[in-house]
Amino acid sequence: MTKDVLDGIIIFLSLVIPLLGVFVFCFLDRFVDKKRKWTFMLLVVLVISLIFQNYIEYYLIEYHVNVTARTFISVYGYDIRPIIILLFIFLVSPNKRHYIPNILVAINFLIYTTAFYSNLSVSFTQDNHFVGGPLRYTCLIISSILLVYNMYVIMKEFNIEKKKNLLIPLFLTLIVVIGIIVDMFVSETHRVDYITIMIVAATVFYYIWLHIQFVYRHENDLLAQQKIQIALSQIKPHFIYNTLNAIQDIEDMPEEAQKAIVDFAKYLRENLDFLTASNLIPFNKELEHVSKYVSLEKLRFQDKINIIFDIQAKDFFIPSLSLQMIVENAIKHGITKKYEGGTVKISSIEKDNKYYIVVEDDGVGFDANKVIGQTHLGFKNSRERLRHFVDGDLIIESEIDKGTKVTIVIPKKKENKDEGYNSRWWKACYKYIKKKFKWYCRRRKYYYLRQK
Repeated sequence: MTKDVLDGIIIFLSLVIPLLGVFVFCFLDRFVDKKRKWTFMLLVVLVISLIFQNYIEYYLIEYHVNVTARTFISVYGYDIRPIIILLFIFLVSPNKRHYIPNILVAINFLIYTTAFYSNLSVSFTQDNHFVGGPLRYTCLIISSILLVYNMYVIMKEFNIEKKKNLLIPLFLTLIVVIGIIVDMFVSETHRVDYITIMIVAATVFYYIWLHIQFVYRHENDLLAQQKIQIALSQIKPHFIYNTLNAIQDIEDMPEEAQKAIVDFAKYLRENLDFLTASNLIPFNKELEHVSKYVSLEKLRFQDKINIIFDIQAKDFFIPSLSLQMIVENAIKHGITKKYEGGTVKISSIEKDNKYYIVVEDDGVGFDANKVIGQTHLGFKNSRERLRHFVDGDLIIESEIDKGTKVTIVIPKKKENKDEGYNSRWWKACYKYIKKKFKWYCRRRKYYYLRQK
C-alpha cells in the first residue's frame, strides 16, 4: 500500500468516524424528537456521500476519466451542498415548510443540471479541465443566503436571550463561510474540499449544540411541571375547613346545603383532575371551575362578595387554574379585606388576533411595582405558564385603596389551512393505499389456499 493511498484512508476515516458516532448518538438520544432524528440521520448520510463525491472527483481528475463521469460527480457536489444547509434549517425548525429555502435549492439543482447539455453553469473540456459558465457561482450565492436564513431561524426558534448562546451557531456558520472562501482561492487539487471538511465539523458541533439546547429546554419543562404540580396540589386546608363550616351553618335549607356539598365535591375533584390532566384546558371548563369556587366563597361571605361575568369570547384554551388563581387573589386579598366587601368583574373579549381575560376588583389594591419586583410566586408562576404553553402574558395594574386589574393575553394560533388540507389529503391517500394493500394480501392468500 502506497503512502498516498494510506494518507487517503486516514483522512477518510478521520472524517467519517465522527459522523458515524453522532449518527448513533442521535439515534439513541431521548431528548431529540423523532422528526429531528430522521432529519439529522439523513444529514449525516448526505455529508458522508459528499465526502465520497470529493474522493471520486479527485481520482477522476488524477486518472483523466471520461468527461461524462466527471460532470455527473461535479453536479452532484454542487447540488448536495445547499441541501445539506437546508437540512440544518429543518433541524432547528422542522414543523415549518420554509418555502423560500426550498425554492432556492430547486433553482440551484436546475441550474447545475444544465451542465449535461450546455455551458451555462459548469462544463469540462475533453482533457478534463474545468470551465466555468456565467452561473458558476450559483451554489456559492444560494448557500450564503441559506446560511443567513439559518441564523435567522435559530434566533427566532430558540428565542435566545443570552447573546453568548449564539456564539456556537455563529462560529459554525463562520467556519463554513471560511471553507467556501478558501476553496475559491485554492486551485490545487486535493482529495477533500475545505468546505466539505468544514461541513463535517459543523455537523458534529451542530448536533452537540442542539442537544444542549434540547436538554436545557427539557430541564426547564421539568422544573415548570414540578412548580405546576406543587401549585395544583396545594388545595388550601383553611379554605376546606371554612367551606365545611359554612355548609354546616346552613339551617332549614337542605336544598341549598346539598347544592353546596355537590359544588364543593366537584371543586375538589376538578382540582385533582387538573393535577394529572393536560396543561391546556378549554376556557369554558376553567370558567365552570371558577364559578364553583365563587359560589363556595359567596356561601362564606354572603353579600360581601359580588361577582359579575361578562364573557364575550370563550372558544380558546388556557393553562389550567390560571384564571382561578387570579379570581382567588381578587377575593382573598382584594375585596374581603374591605369591611363593606366589593365586586369582582370577570370578562373576556376577542380583539386584534388575541383573547383578553380581565379580572377587575374594587378592593384594597396594592403596590403593583413592589409585588412584581419581589417576584410574587403566584403571579410569577402564572406568567411563566402562560408564556410557556400559549405564548401569552399576564399584565397587572393596581392602586392602593382603588382596586386591581389583571389581564391575561392569549394570542390566537395561526393555522395554515393549506397545510391542514394537505395533511388530511395525505392521510386519506395513506388509508386508501393501506386498505387496498390489505385487500390484495387477502386475495393472494385466498388464491394460494385454493391452489393448494
